[in-house]
Amino acid sequence: MGRRTPGPAAAFGDGSRQRSGRLSVAWRAGRPDPRHGKRAQLRKRLCLGPRRRFRRYQRHGPPQACGSPVSRFIDIAGNLLPEGASVEDISAPDGARLRAAFFPAEHARGTVVLVTGWSEFIEKYFETVRDLQARNLNVAMMDWRGQGLSDRDSARAMKWSGYFETLKEDLRHFTEHHVKPRFAAPYILMTHSMGGLPGLMLLAEGYEGFSRAVLCAPMTRLFPELQNKVIAFAASAACAFGFANTETARSRDHSEAFEGNIFTSDKTRHARFRDLKLAAPEAASTTPTYGWVKAAMMDSANIHAPGALAGIKVPVLIISAGNEQQIDGADHAIIAASSDKISQQVIPGALHEIMMERDAIRALYFKAFDDFVAPVLQVDSR
Repeated sequence: MGRRTPGPAAAFGDGSRQRSGRLSVAWRAGRPDPRHGKRAQLRKRLCLGPRRRFRRYQRHGPPQACGSPVSRFIDIAGNLLPEGASVEDISAPDGARLRAAFFPAEHARGTVVLVTGWSEFIEKYFETVRDLQARNLNVAMMDWRGQGLSDRDSARAMKWSGYFETLKEDLRHFTEHHVKPRFAAPYILMTHSMGGLPGLMLLAEGYEGFSRAVLCAPMTRLFPELQNKVIAFAASAACAFGFANTETARSRDHSEAFEGNIFTSDKTRHARFRDLKLAAPEAASTTPTYGWVKAAMMDSANIHAPGALAGIKVPVLIISAGNEQQIDGADHAIIAASSDKISQQVIPGALHEIMMERDAIRALYFKAFDDFVAPVLQVDSR
């Protein structure tokens, strides 16, 4: 009897792996592996697809003169590099390698620490950085671990347990050891979506390294309460069966088409992020894993516990999208009501990515930002 034809998963090559982290000899030879037959059948019945290996730490292209010997910016037409920009690798407290970027402003009145949402990276925010520089504000950014051009293996090694706690500590370390030695106070935290969760967790501990915090469409809860409980149970069950690093059911990629997207109504800004991901596919993320979903839901549940946000000591502004369809935007009012330090403003008609929206919506966002941070900014004495 001749050799059997490899099963469908074998076509994925290195993208498919066994629990041990490597393909078995039997699997590579196209024969069924008795150690994993039942697991493979279960995966097929659950429509989970093949396991996907997280990409290792990679860089896109050769280094540029403005960066370190390893790091560089992703360069595309129509995405102007902010003045004075520099990019470098930094080390997180546990040694993970993170990509960071720094953007000085002339006659700086303060510094914004800007952190991104899920699947985003530094270059997406170049326009926002230039807007902040025009306000005489320095800007510091980093790619979260597991995203952009930061270390991918470190997130997988944690098996997602405590992932957002680790992001919280990465943010603290970045601010204290890389931003403050370089740029002057006052320091303002600006987050988008997923970045709002570790940001809020840090503030809830009583951290006073920022004078103000502006949370743009923060991911305080992914879904309405009942749906949230059902999906949390499903994610926990998937992790219990060993599927923590398996991607959830794939939805249409944000980069595919402008029509019908739930992120921005601005076609040019939508196309810009699509082009950035096409230029550097290794910087892009696809679908969250079950482990990521479980971690996100656990920590978002934690900030809803009675008294969880009582430790916040600095003023926080939540800016919500009036046409939010990506997260549970209604939860922002609940979060704001839980602390006298938190206020909320809703921008009518805005989709989830407010900073990537139409000019009129962005103008409302920056008006809210300017009014909120004005009391703490240094006065320009020129």
